[in-house]
Amino acid sequence: MQPTKIGRYEIKSELGRGGMATVYHGYDPRFEREVAVKVLPPELLHSDPQFRFRFEREAKIIAQLEHSSIVPVYDVGEENDQPYFVMRYMSGGSLSERIKAGLHTVEEAIKILEKIAPGMDEAHAKGIVHRDLKPSNILFDGKGVPYISDFGIAKITEAQAGGVTGSAIIGTPAYMAPEQATGEASIDGRADIYALGIILFEMLTGKQPYQADTPMGVAVKHITEPVPLILEANPNLPLWIEMVISTAMAKNKNDRFATAVEMIDTLKEFVRGGDTPHPIKSNTTLKSKPAVVYDKTVSANLYNKTISTNSTNTKQKKSFNPLAVIGIVLVLALFVGGGFILFRMDSSPFGNETPSETPTFEAVTATTESEIEATEISAVIPTEIILTTSPAATETPSTPKLPVIGGADKIAFQRNKDIWIMNMDASDPKQVTTDGIAKFNLQWLNDGKTLLYMTGKTVKTVDIETLREEVIFNYVSAEYFESFSVSPDGTQAAITINRELFVVPFDLEKLATASRKSALLEMNGCLFYSDLAVKGAKWSDDGTRLAIKFIANVNEKFADAIRIMDIQKCSELPPDRIDEFPIGKFNFSNEIVNFDYDGDLLFFINNDRRNDGFGDLVFYNAFTHKFENAVPYDNNCCYRDAVFSPDGTYVIFAFQDIRLAGESVTKLYYIPVDSISQKRIIEPLPLPADFFTQSNDAPMPALRPAQN
Repeated sequence: MQPTKIGRYEIKSELGRGGMATVYHGYDPRFEREVAVKVLPPELLHSDPQFRFRFEREAKIIAQLEHSSIVPVYDVGEENDQPYFVMRYMSGGSLSERIKAGLHTVEEAIKILEKIAPGMDEAHAKGIVHRDLKPSNILFDGKGVPYISDFGIAKITEAQAGGVTGSAIIGTPAYMAPEQATGEASIDGRADIYALGIILFEMLTGKQPYQADTPMGVAVKHITEPVPLILEANPNLPLWIEMVISTAMAKNKNDRFATAVEMIDTLKEFVRGGDTPHPIKSNTTLKSKPAVVYDKTVSANLYNKTISTNSTNTKQKKSFNPLAVIGIVLVLALFVGGGFILFRMDSSPFGNETPSETPTFEAVTATTESEIEATEISAVIPTEIILTTSPAATETPSTPKLPVIGGADKIAFQRNKDIWIMNMDASDPKQVTTDGIAKFNLQWLNDGKTLLYMTGKTVKTVDIETLREEVIFNYVSAEYFESFSVSPDGTQAAITINRELFVVPFDLEKLATASRKSALLEMNGCLFYSDLAVKGAKWSDDGTRLAIKFIANVNEKFADAIRIMDIQKCSELPPDRIDEFPIGKFNFSNEIVNFDYDGDLLFFINNDRRNDGFGDLVFYNAFTHKFENAVPYDNNCCYRDAVFSPDGTYVIFAFQDIRLAGESVTKLYYIPVDSISQKRIIEPLPLPADFFTQSNDAPMPALRPAQN
């Protein structure tokens, strides 16, 4: 029978009823406002004498959680031995209703989820995990603004249900993270990230990713089954959505997005890049590292968001996982033994709901063939791009050898966001890439014909002879992916992701599938270093030291600094610190935009004074611990991207004359290192006066060691 009053709240109607609560539409006469009253079952009080104390304690914590995207808790109380919460009444319905009404586009999904993501992260930062995030708990106000309801309430009921029989797993099976399904004691915000991935899947397809005849069957699939391919449920979605879903729903919580905002920012980044092209039909045979042929008209738009196929390669292969089997045994033991599993049904303060129907979904069949004949590729994320138009054959040079200066015979650089190459005297400039997407971290590989660079959160290579580009590493889920540096002997790579340093083998096959932290750690590299917030790394000539750029705390302010570390002992002992600057050595800007290391003792660093990276240039000697202000052009500013020549005797840099203000143009200079502190007029490389057309262009020159 429906009560007429709960506490001071007048009850108008029942809104919903589930396994752990009943929700009523009420009215608060004191504040003259509509409210939702959620009443918990009396069994919780009767079965556990400590429940009332814990209920009040947890309720106070939840009530203090204030965020514009979280449904506020107005009051808590007890009526006839039944604890209750009073919350804002949401009149705009739920996301569950909207999903039933029709599919969302990616843009529509982002518009909703970006409103609630900051609230999720705020709660997680305070140690509050939702544990039962689902579409029926995402409610809308009368203006259509989304809110998260029931944040933290699941923890209260979970703790008490566990006290009834000794153990309990609470959640909605369709949105339950593997660690919840296996009954892990420590659940953190990454379980909510998993649920958010499922919600996105459902918004875009109208289906839940896992289907089974029983709630237990669904929970087991979260533990054992690979993440279903969303493109099989809705092939009209962009290709890159596969990686977003597989990252959010990763079985290993360490491989998921770190925050909800990070997940939404990743979606936005892809959408801003434009539509990802769909592969054309081809008779190409796919090997273990598939290549996809793209039409010339669309290939140029892909480079900033090509995704590794580790999670989305044609069909996913199921593999035997002993830990997963142990988890299933524990779940079943709880179900049939002394404990129980308490699955939630939807109950929400907006209206009656029936549980979602179980949509049909084909299980992904394991693929064991080493080769797949691809007659029509509809959902393959490429790791390699083959341009359909090949450049004309390079004519034999009229001179037997290229000019060599400072031990280098070629300069690679960026112009208008594309890579160019030219000889050391600026002759024979050639454009290597054509996508017009910003690049950084440009370097030559040992073969002398391959350039490595980064774009967005992808590492690519380009062959300067064939112009063929290839994705070699991708880490789309990273919040920060700032550096990828190959050792001089070509055997190792120093990678900085999320301000952590990984030194791993430069193994192209393994890197192609290592798009998660756990995969990088499993490469058994020389070093994983997280003691400092590392932003970049450069190698010594002999590969025994690294110069890292990191964020230091200086007098309670953050500033960039450089440290030289000895890594010969790898992870056996913490790396020895050889030197560190500018902290304690000289005053410098808080931000080091660019730095270069000659592989021994010498450094160039510059700050930012204009046009996104042109600033003061400083030369530092790690042997004498002394520095010089480098002002090679008439004692004037501003410089960027200073790089030592292979033999260390020359330096190349970009310059803009600050005295000319907006009329200043970017020019490249290549001069002896020992003349950097001399006040004089120097001549730039003889490029056309308007060669660099964008004032904030970052040339990032890379010098190729002279080829025999």
